[in-house]
Amino acid sequence: MTDSQGVSDTDGGYPVGPRRSVLKPLLRTAVGVGIIALLVLRSDVRAIGRAIAGSDPVSIGLAFVLLMGLLAASALRWEVFLRSLDVELAPGPTLRLTFVGAFFNAFLPTGVGGDAYKAIRVRGRDIPLSKTLASVLLDRIVGIVCLAAFGLVAVAMRLTAGDSGPLIPLGALVSLGILAVAGLLVGFGERLFRPGRATWFGLRPRLQRTAQALREAGSHPRSVRLGILWGMLTQVLGIAAHLALARALGLSISLAALTLGVLLATVAATAPITINGLGVREGAWVWILGRYGVGAVDALAYALLVLAMSLASSAVGGIVYAAAGGEVTATTTRARS
Repeated sequence: MTDSQGVSDTDGGYPVGPRRSVLKPLLRTAVGVGIIALLVLRSDVRAIGRAIAGSDPVSIGLAFVLLMGLLAASALRWEVFLRSLDVELAPGPTLRLTFVGAFFNAFLPTGVGGDAYKAIRVRGRDIPLSKTLASVLLDRIVGIVCLAAFGLVAVAMRLTAGDSGPLIPLGALVSLGILAVAGLLVGFGERLFRPGRATWFGLRPRLQRTAQALREAGSHPRSVRLGILWGMLTQVLGIAAHLALARALGLSISLAALTLGVLLATVAATAPITINGLGVREGAWVWILGRYGVGAVDALAYALLVLAMSLASSAVGGIVYAAAGGEVTATTTRARS
């Protein structure tokens, strides 16, 4: 989780711990770069370069467009959960914050800095941070839950095709684990932080307020349905972008196998070993593709291409931030009867 300066509790703020030292993120970055360097040096560097240079530019362009569509759909998904918490933000600012948040997630030394940024920007005098934080948290939860659902479908498809490799039980275990944890967090998260003697340095009541807002947002069936709909669309766009990059390199891998790869690589990247999963994600892709007969050179070329496209699409948010800044004005809607 990202570390930042504490926020006042007068508006339901959510204080975060002290800033990390500079050494720790630098060390994690070095580990990530070192993993990628090791992967490259153990392979044929020139062959990797030839594979990337010979990739289809049309398919790469399509992947970039699909990733832009993913960010736009993510903005609509987030807006659903904002409205479920009586927070109204116009579509333009919602889209702008989503792009800027993606930029911070990719380029700050944390994978969730952009989410914290979005929550802080939307909060106001009548909008506590606990609500805006709950909206981005639920947005994240729905995204990974939809990916887990696609993962289970992919497992079933691969089993039907006679696949009994190690990715099948692993994909099923990861998918079911995600669904279980998400259900517990949304359904019972408030109980985890109920008042007690230990206040955890004042953190517990703020966590409870966030959990209450999370349960409130998840208690509106229409919002949940719409959120899941947009969540499914974002994952379809993300998987399609990965498929386009595979086709750009001429890789022969089924849609179901690639979907499992997206799920497992995404989860692997959350390991707090390197900055934003750098190196871990690429290593996971090399291992995953290798299980389906893709050579080390092509697998690493694919992993590096995925990384490049992710950074390129996220960098658009930096341009948006430079051009329009991050100031937004959110309002509260009329309380539901």
